[in-house]
Amino acid sequence: MRRIPAFASAVCLFICGYTVTAAAPKPLAGIAILWSNSPRTLVMTGYLEKSLASISESSGVFNPVNPALLREELRKFSCTGDQCLLGFARDAGISVIIKGELDDRNEFVVMRLSGYGTDIPFQGRIIYTYEVRIPMTGKYGTQEYSFITGEHAAIFMSGLFERYQEPVYLLGEQGRTLRMDANVSGTYRAYRAAPAGESASLKAITMIGTLRCRSGAIIQSDASIRAGDFILEAFHEEAALIDRAQYENKHGLVFHKTSAADVAAVVLLTGPASAAMPLIAPILGYYWNNDWQGLVLWGFDLAPYLYLEINGLANYFANYYKKKRSIPTDVQAQFYFGLYMLSVGGVSLFVDGFAHASLSRAANYEGIQRYMGNSLTAAYLALVAGGAGHFYRGYRLWGYLYFHVDNLLLYFTLREFCPVKRFSPLTRRFSGERINKTRAYSLLSALCAVKIAEIVHAVLLRDNIRNGDVIREGFIAEPLVYAADGRSLSWGVRFSYRF
Repeated sequence: MRRIPAFASAVCLFICGYTVTAAAPKPLAGIAILWSNSPRTLVMTGYLEKSLASISESSGVFNPVNPALLREELRKFSCTGDQCLLGFARDAGISVIIKGELDDRNEFVVMRLSGYGTDIPFQGRIIYTYEVRIPMTGKYGTQEYSFITGEHAAIFMSGLFERYQEPVYLLGEQGRTLRMDANVSGTYRAYRAAPAGESASLKAITMIGTLRCRSGAIIQSDASIRAGDFILEAFHEEAALIDRAQYENKHGLVFHKTSAADVAAVVLLTGPASAAMPLIAPILGYYWNNDWQGLVLWGFDLAPYLYLEINGLANYFANYYKKKRSIPTDVQAQFYFGLYMLSVGGVSLFVDGFAHASLSRAANYEGIQRYMGNSLTAAYLALVAGGAGHFYRGYRLWGYLYFHVDNLLLYFTLREFCPVKRFSPLTRRFSGERINKTRAYSLLSALCAVKIAEIVHAVLLRDNIRNGDVIREGFIAEPLVYAADGRSLSWGVRFSYRF
């Protein structure tokens, strides 16, 4: 690999100056956004570097190098390629180098962030890559740019920490134990690195056994360990903390504080919204917000239940009670199911039509969205209508899954509890036949179990307010078409991971 000693020496000087006041030695992290192609991505570059450095330092895992100075030095020496960056990072003693690019494509900006590790166990390989398409259709100022870049910086650093491992080396023997240079506790695998040869660029790493340690002291080991061996410390807790802090911060920015009055308003509007759903949702919900995917899904998924609703409400009394005819089970079930859809069941798709647009605006920092982001509202909606709580949270797949499961279970439960009502000409009355109680209560139990799981799931779910569309995150799954032995086409899915 080509070395750049003058460049590395210059950078080492400001690295030492930047980290001399650190309380304890930590791995160095270099952050450089090396490519941007518009004035607004240039503004975003500064915010992104600042956010990445701030998260790195506040996590307690890294000491960040001054991002702006590092970026200028890298550009001065035209060191923008991966190999050059890795060579520089090794010379400068940087353990993790983060490379970023911002590509302005008018209506959206593509952000690419990649983290490379120079130390064991990565040795020049990529740790984590994150690529996202950020919509730029709103009226954004410096504040919105700061929020957007801060969010994606947190998402990237959370993914990086989830995969990053730091070697913790065993020091010289003290009494009957070996001490480690970090205050760690737990059970770990122990490794030993073979010295790299003159022509070799990678050290061979061998697992030699496991050991238990408490507060940095080894208390048990099944391997013959010695000074220079190491364990790999993970940072899953730090990753989860960053992810949780980012979500809670954004939640507070884009939603009103939870209010009982908002929940009461939703309760009062449930009936009218459900009844008017077939007319209002497709026009003012999907069409008005250009949600064509939602409109198509609405049409296909609502059709069978809308038929049951209309048929059940229109035929029950007119064709059977008034004409003194025996009433089949299906007719009764359709009538009661139609009442359910009219009064509360239709609110699911009403919520989907409007919540999807509100959550999209919240994701893009386009104002505060009232009535959204309330766990109590999500619980209420999940209780009264299938999938409504998940539509409210912004998860269409879960919403339609519960919508269909709840509706089918409810319909067949009603069907089992509705015996055939036969009209007797002698008594001039309707009398019901016996029902299969085992089957009826089994279906009712299943419906209750699904409903409880749905409510809990809706409450625990986060609101889907993540900004942008992820293009690549860690690994890629893509469709694959190939010719099998030159005879026919075969279809499949290919997974690839860059390392």
